[in-house]
Amino acid sequence: IDLSLIPFEPRVWKPGEPLRVLLSGSFREKKGFPYAIEAIARLARSLPLEVTIIGDEHGEPRTIREKQKILEAIERGELSACTRRLGYQPYRTVMEEARRHHVFLSPSVTAADGDTEGGAPVSLIEMSASGMMIVSTTHCDIPGVILDGKTGWLAPERDVDALVAHLEWIAANPERWSDMQRAGRAHIEAEFDARRQGERLGAIYRELVLARRGAHA
Repeated sequence: IDLSLIPFEPRVWKPGEPLRVLLSGSFREKKGFPYAIEAIARLARSLPLEVTIIGDEHGEPRTIREKQKILEAIERGELSACTRRLGYQPYRTVMEEARRHHVFLSPSVTAADGDTEGGAPVSLIEMSASGMMIVSTTHCDIPGVILDGKTGWLAPERDVDALVAHLEWIAANPERWSDMQRAGRAHIEAEFDARRQGERLGAIYRELVLARRGAHA
């Protein structure tokens, strides 16, 4: 990603104020939104929350079914009053909303039909770079983006208990957020900055060219 476009703004939260949680993505099974909502509902029993969901179905039957599951989870968890559903939004709006929120919850899973992230969501890279607290899962390449216990928290796929435990840790330890946020930004700068990675790739190509020239000298 282009880190010059994402300022580092570590989120700060004072206990007693609503903890603001953001979910963002298309309504597909692999995003794990129903598990996120179930975890949020359990946390809401003891903590004031504000939840924002960015994304929607896009006409495909499986996304329509997933939206219904999400809506049912919100109703079952009695979260309607504290949940905003914004539908699809442009990138600028997503990042503006991110700056308003403390936690990015992204519990990706392997879908029943085998659909996966195929790597790691770019949104995780961007949100970690921006200074959000992160809760995600050990799905695909996510552990390479979010270092469990260092730059965020990872739960096993579909493990709502673990998601709740990580959210509870975040709520119980606001004074420890800054270390994790700084570590998250540093990790993204080191491994996912477009400029730095371009320079690394260029160095690899130069090395290969020189080696080939040397072989034919």
